[in-house]
Amino acid sequence: MIEQIEQQLPAELVHSVTKIDRAIKQRRDNDVPLTSWWLYFLLLSWITFGIYSIVVFFKRIHRIDRFGERKHAYYDGVLEWTERQAEQQGKLDVVRADVVDLREEVQRAYQKNLRPIKAGLSFLLTIVTIGIYGFVVLYRMNRYWWDAQTVEQDFDDRLSQIWTKLGLTRYPLTFQLDPSKRRSYALYLILSFLTVGIWALVWDYKIHTDPDRLFGEFHGIEDSVLQVVRAN
Repeated sequence: MIEQIEQQLPAELVHSVTKIDRAIKQRRDNDVPLTSWWLYFLLLSWITFGIYSIVVFFKRIHRIDRFGERKHAYYDGVLEWTERQAEQQGKLDVVRADVVDLREEVQRAYQKNLRPIKAGLSFLLTIVTIGIYGFVVLYRMNRYWWDAQTVEQDFDDRLSQIWTKLGLTRYPLTFQLDPSKRRSYALYLILSFLTVGIWALVWDYKIHTDPDRLFGEFHGIEDSVLQVVRAN
């Protein structure tokens, strides 16, 4: 498919298309479910005397960080392709400000709420602070998938407006938020203490399985974007 696109598109667009396609293909390795929570909690964590819990800690954070890296590259590729399409049409001045603003908004998100958690560093700091930093890591993981959704929705809404100006699509890109991922960290922490850890198990299950129920929505939008890119 990429070879066909390269034959049809001007050279300045090929790099952008390849960048988008590569970021989307990475989801086959990155956006995958972890070991079943029930298997992990009821069996593996016990027979390994808790060691597998550390493995899961690393896997959860690595999955988040790899997803963030992949999506950041995807957003950058889509905006780069959009700029080059606008330039080819002679409409770059029409959408330049919108593209710049959207790129800056994405960049801010990946410098703040969506910045890498870094499993190795987080584990080390958790040990050094006698577990205190673990609460920071828990806070980041608890809200990450909600923040990722809001960034995606805003990106798709604003990209749709830009593409409409360029005549690239007639229908807006629509990303549906999952409100169940918007959880109060303080409330869940209090409930965990009040229930002597029972609610913490529920919370842990949610954190473990959160992305499994979101990947499909993210991938659907990416496929729609790729269809527009390949059609133009």
